[in-house]
Amino acid sequence: MEKILNNQTNFVFDLSKWIGPNPVSVAIIGSGPRGLSILERIITFARAKQFQVDVNISIFDPNSFGAGCHYRNQAEHLLVNTIASQITIFSDHTVQGSGLILEGPSFYEWLCDHICESHDPNGYYSRGLLGKYLQWCFHYLCDFAPDTLNITPISQRVISASPSSTIWQIKTENGKMYHKDYVFLTTGHEHEILNKEQAKSRLFSAYPLDISTSNIESHETVAVEGLGLSTCDVLSMLTIGRGGKFIRNQEGILCYEASQKEPKIVAFSRSGLPLSARANNQKEVREQYKANFLTRQAISELKEKYQKIDFVVHILPLLLSDMEFVYSKTYVKKHHGYIAANIFANAYLTTKEDERKSLILNYIPPQHQFIWENLVDPIPLTALESQANFNQWLDGYLHEDILNANEGNVLNPLKSACDILRDLRDNLRYAIDFAGLTESSHRWLLSSFIPVMNRLAVGPPKIRIEEMLALKKAGILKIDLGIKPKWRFDETSNLFVINGQFETIKAEVFICSRIAMPIPQESSNLLIKQLINDGFARSFFNNQFHPNGLDISADLNLINRENKIYQNFWVLGTPTEGPKFYTFILPRPFVNSTALVDADRVVQSLANQISIKYTPIRNQQMENVYGTK
Repeated sequence: MEKILNNQTNFVFDLSKWIGPNPVSVAIIGSGPRGLSILERIITFARAKQFQVDVNISIFDPNSFGAGCHYRNQAEHLLVNTIASQITIFSDHTVQGSGLILEGPSFYEWLCDHICESHDPNGYYSRGLLGKYLQWCFHYLCDFAPDTLNITPISQRVISASPSSTIWQIKTENGKMYHKDYVFLTTGHEHEILNKEQAKSRLFSAYPLDISTSNIESHETVAVEGLGLSTCDVLSMLTIGRGGKFIRNQEGILCYEASQKEPKIVAFSRSGLPLSARANNQKEVREQYKANFLTRQAISELKEKYQKIDFVVHILPLLLSDMEFVYSKTYVKKHHGYIAANIFANAYLTTKEDERKSLILNYIPPQHQFIWENLVDPIPLTALESQANFNQWLDGYLHEDILNANEGNVLNPLKSACDILRDLRDNLRYAIDFAGLTESSHRWLLSSFIPVMNRLAVGPPKIRIEEMLALKKAGILKIDLGIKPKWRFDETSNLFVINGQFETIKAEVFICSRIAMPIPQESSNLLIKQLINDGFARSFFNNQFHPNGLDISADLNLINRENKIYQNFWVLGTPTEGPKFYTFILPRPFVNSTALVDADRVVQSLANQISIKYTPIRNQQMENVYGTK
């Protein structure tokens, strides 16, 4: 038996009795941006000696570690929908929580060091480049892991997880079992599963793009349901991806040079409108509009007063007041100068709500004022009288949208007002998360408000709208079917029939151009489906309404069918879209990003649980080690 005498304290250290507690085992299932954020927090906490024991981490992902759905080998013409300076994986001092920091580069800072060409903090770069950044972040983080962490990447898909006492039994596709003390579920977007009949009829989900857009002949017609971000990807694959080129003429107008390999494309949506273009960013990385009306305090007061908040009655008026304020101040600044804008702002913020219209009228003519109803439904009745009228109006609408976007999200009144829908997203989350709304207004939020919000504030880079106009002019793209087209598959002709407002179109191929968000029971994620089927998880409900997602506690812990909360199983990101609001966005630096806050919270919970569990063991072992001479 080895003993060491400490001459200063007269204690004998009996090393044979110091074995130390066994390491804890942690599983991170999914290594995309959310999984990376968890890994970043665990490594940062371990470097700060926040864990009482060694930690073994297994990271499960069948794809490249770090990249998630942002595969590094994607075509360069497929763009990220967020500017480079607003993407990061690393926490910062604005994130409310532990305050522990591991320095690391944002996507833009990484580009500056890794790409030779010029860099634009406000640029929209390829998803392939983003995938390379995320993969680089994974290796960067692992290099900073202290000796107390053991990180094991496992290139397997997890297909089941079952609790046994305090341990989770994790099973992968190859049949191997892993036993884990703690689990983080951070899987991201899913692919929509089509049945055999749908696949046989050439009906496809937009993703994976290489499947949905291949094997289409140039003489065929492709119908695309949706005019959003996914459609931008589909259009890019069917044009640039087939050798076509967009070139600016001497007047600066974008034109399309066809490769003659493009099919005819007919795209349509319920609203009949593409998403609005993202404006040129004129805000600093740390700059966000701070609410004057939809404040956190105002929402807290509503929560105290009402058991459930009515979004239409309580939240929307406050949000629209903020939008009207920003729009009007920006308009006054543009047309009357800075001082007039300041005078107007001071007056607006102290004027009663029913007196604001007369104040605005002193500065802005009626036809140029902020009117929410015109944004919800901008198509005039005259445009719906004929297809020619609709086409003419739509061209003008899109050209005006590009002009507004070029003016920027600070200088243009409309774009500055719509941009606060992004800036105030956290305030909306505070009102909506965990069934904060009445059931009826929650339904209305998802069916009516979110589509409008997405069209106004979550659109593509403006180049994509220019490309639509160029393809339209080249005769390759039709987007003039009007509002609420209906479609069906005709089994006699094996063609898809789209009944638009003005004409009927037939197509050989149909692409559902949207992000797949199946309910948990119908998930393509075998793990989520297993958790639901075996009762270890349940779907989230707001009373009788299932907006989507797995049910989780306020601390992001999984809840089972019997209402038991699994304290050692956390769920973050897309699987929680339902109890949480707008989870499918990348972390943003210097704005107290919700994704980073949530990652910090759950890893702090992990550290707390380890401390509670292992401190008594450590104390007992220390008593065994220290003996009196």
